[in-house]
Amino acid sequence: MHTRAKVAAVALGAMLSLSSCALTASITTSNEYDASDGTGAVVGEVQAQNFLLVTTGEGEPAALVGYLYNDGDATATVDVTVGTMVQTYDIAPMGSVQLGLSDGSEAFITTSPADPGLVGSYTVSVADSAATTGTLPIVDGTLPEYQSVLAELATASQ
Repeated sequence: MHTRAKVAAVALGAMLSLSSCALTASITTSNEYDASDGTGAVVGEVQAQNFLLVTTGEGEPAALVGYLYNDGDATATVDVTVGTMVQTYDIAPMGSVQLGLSDGSEAFITTSPADPGLVGSYTVSVADSAATTGTLPIVDGTLPEYQSVLAELATASQ
């Protein structure tokens, strides 16, 4: 009986020490991050998420893919710039704009500043607020999820 009490005490001590990790460790799933190949930025109450450029090569037509979200309670006028191409979007409060070439997306076609595998840059500016510049990954159709974007780009560029 004395041995059982020792085993129970050791088991209780191990259980308490292991469970205390959950009390002191940060929960990584509550951290915001870009869940894709793209990058993001925040300007005021506007979030640019998963921005990337899809192209076949430097100097070729390229499609900006990503997502803009207005977390504010007023309409936001947002300028997105890649190279010399600037497009303006009015985003309703708690609204969003999807950038891409699929149905329901806003097309943003520009010229690629570099070959796939390299990076460019983009700028997001919000009227009556600030602006920020972010790194823009440039990808091609090597990954299957971007092959349809290249096919749509070829059709849209003709």
